[in-house]
Amino acid sequence: MKTCLIIIFLLLCSSVFAIGLGGYYEIQTRVAEDGSWQLFEPSHRFELRLNASPWKDTEAFAKFFAELSRLQDNDVERPLHEYTLLEGHLKYRWPSHFEAIAFTRENRYWFPQGLFEIVNADQLTDGGNSQGIRTDFWGFYNISGTAYYSDWSGSGGEDALVSRLYRPFWGDRIRAGIIACRKDWGTSTSDYNGVVSGDIGLSLGRVIPLLERFGSIDLTGQMASSRIPDQPEDPDNIIWAAELRQLKAGPFELQASYHDYGPDFRSYLSHRFDSDQKFNEEGYYLRGVYFFPTKAVNLSAQYSETYAPQNRADYISESNPERIYREAYGEFYVEWVHDIKSRISYKYYRGWDPGYGEDRSYPTLFGEISLESRLAKVRAQVRIKDIDTPYRIIATGAELNVNLADDLKLYARAINVAEKYESRQTAFIQLRYERFQPAELFLEFGNSGDSDNDLTNDDDFVNETASHGVLKQVKLFVKVYF
Repeated sequence: MKTCLIIIFLLLCSSVFAIGLGGYYEIQTRVAEDGSWQLFEPSHRFELRLNASPWKDTEAFAKFFAELSRLQDNDVERPLHEYTLLEGHLKYRWPSHFEAIAFTRENRYWFPQGLFEIVNADQLTDGGNSQGIRTDFWGFYNISGTAYYSDWSGSGGEDALVSRLYRPFWGDRIRAGIIACRKDWGTSTSDYNGVVSGDIGLSLGRVIPLLERFGSIDLTGQMASSRIPDQPEDPDNIIWAAELRQLKAGPFELQASYHDYGPDFRSYLSHRFDSDQKFNEEGYYLRGVYFFPTKAVNLSAQYSETYAPQNRADYISESNPERIYREAYGEFYVEWVHDIKSRISYKYYRGWDPGYGEDRSYPTLFGEISLESRLAKVRAQVRIKDIDTPYRIIATGAELNVNLADDLKLYARAINVAEKYESRQTAFIQLRYERFQPAELFLEFGNSGDSDNDLTNDDDFVNETASHGVLKQVKLFVKVYF
């Protein structure tokens, strides 16, 4: 919390030197599903952005947001008055070698990690409430590095330290890196999760002249070890992986990888090795692509197998047997004349299903076609998920983006999902009028969140657990930028 207060204080002080001021004001009214019209009780939204350069090579930025409404979710008993600091930072950059930034409510946590993710940037944001300090350097004897501290005061005092060093050798033919990270709960000096990882890469095609004709042939290996509280005395806490990329033979391109993740490895800064339970497994992955000569046609195929016990948290035993999970995928992609593109894919998954107590297969067929011109873009999809199972779903969707006039644009998308015993639909339509710049007028119908993740691939709506349909409401709002 102290870090956040210091950053806010610095931002407010530096705003005296502001050289940039921007944002928007938005007024919104809507016709709800019950027919009520909030014409005289609209919602007001205001965003203010401040940019400053209080000293040479420094940058200060702050974004504030306010929302006022007498009705929250159409409830007169719940007026809305929200005032929020959305994000802010204070940055110093030495152009030659160094940059440091103190920030609040910004996601500044991404960095290259190699073959497996031991730090998830989204998890470090603490739901958008974290604050921290990050430093980056480069050009010191060809070494570059990153280090940052993240404070999660809103979640009870947790914090994290992450650092990475990287160096290429021999004209980037050889690459080496190391990552160290730690999540601390703050209750005692031993109550933490620590991970150390090392990786090395080699471009064989650039090292051995005889192999140059087969591409760069990038071979990468990575290994990591973890430490968690109350771990067994002799833990199996090491994971490693190896990958081969950019191996080409004429129009073919090949990729292969293998991984082995120990049962006691944990990284609580990562979804993958925490809630997603991708520890305690081994497996391999193969992928091949054929590029048709002189044609905009690609044919790709991939296959993977993973071996893991039925209960990932325990070792393999008679009561916890090993299971095999297989996935095969094939795709045929074509770019036709007149900017027409099409894609057909088939995915086959087979693995242990605890609901049935046996291995089950779940095939999926997907097709897409799109057309784009100066005036419009149209895209249509069909997805048949879990074929020949009780969970089978047929989802069809379409997306349309049209320039009706120089100042008038139409955007629409819709999905129909048919299950075994029921079907549901969702739709979103938006008209955007831009004649009175810097103001924009929007008229919307439906709920944009149901289909915003690639139409029929948006499992939040497509999966059988979804139950809602079209949100029958109309929104009218004006957005003025300054």
